[in-house]
Amino acid sequence: MLGHKLKKRLADEFDLVKQAEDLGVSVWQTPSFLFIVMGFVILVAMTGVYFISNNYDSPDVLVISESAVVAILFTIGNFIINSFNQVAKANKMKTEFVSIASHQLKTPIAEMNWQIELLLSKFPEGLSEKQQLLIGQIERSSQKMARLVNDLLDVARIDQGRLALTKEAVDLCDVVSDAIANQQPFSTIAGIELKSACPVKSPKILIDKKRIGVALDNLISNAIKYTNKQGVVEVFLEVKNDLVQVRVRDNGVGIPSNEQCDIFKKFFRSNNSMKNNTDGTGLGLYIAKNIIEQSGGKLWFQSIEGAGSEFLFSLPIIKA
Repeated sequence: MLGHKLKKRLADEFDLVKQAEDLGVSVWQTPSFLFIVMGFVILVAMTGVYFISNNYDSPDVLVISESAVVAILFTIGNFIINSFNQVAKANKMKTEFVSIASHQLKTPIAEMNWQIELLLSKFPEGLSEKQQLLIGQIERSSQKMARLVNDLLDVARIDQGRLALTKEAVDLCDVVSDAIANQQPFSTIAGIELKSACPVKSPKILIDKKRIGVALDNLISNAIKYTNKQGVVEVFLEVKNDLVQVRVRDNGVGIPSNEQCDIFKKFFRSNNSMKNNTDGTGLGLYIAKNIIEQSGGKLWFQSIEGAGSEFLFSLPIIKA
């Protein structure tokens, strides 16, 4: 497994076309290409200086040749720094654009959701069955759009280092219960049995209840999406030494071994999502990992393709 990961990492490091696509730059502007060029130039320059020093006794010639090498290396180094600056600026502009656009979208989406809710609650008698069905579909699409906007906002905050956490002493069992209640309608529609278990008394932990709830919702939602009908999703909470640990286990399709290294990357979606026709943005696990780690915890997983997956995270208990 370690050898496979190392080979994959080396292949990714020297896959210049993939790097260029990921960074949105030309192949000759990718970091790996620039470092390869710089290494080649250093090798040629050192070889040249060696031959000059062996064939010429004049110190002036040696000084001039070494000065030329330094000038060449300085020029290439400056070019590399400028390329990195351009990539960093482009990334910052992209993040700021996503943040501003998401903020602007939140208000009209909230107004639309409120108007739909008002229409369905106050005037259902004036609507035909087909009209109610269509409005219900609009409501679900609007809620999906609101979740997408919230995810994009969270990603922008994470990338800018501005994900604020309002921590308080919380019983994690309450967060698990709320997450189960939120996901129960979706598991029922999908024909998935949703189980949970918490100890009778669990210790308090210092977390942002809302944010950890988002992380847990994402983990449970993913488990439901990638579990076939009549499957089971289980959520367990247990205390281990000075940690509270949560397990989200399913007997679904699992994650292919060659994709497991990328599972927490931003916008990554497994090939299983195409096979099982599941929707999503590839942001849920990225957000969950960052929330849990910024809360002082750790998120990891184990999975076997065709047998299921288990995502686990732990958070420290408040010390008396």
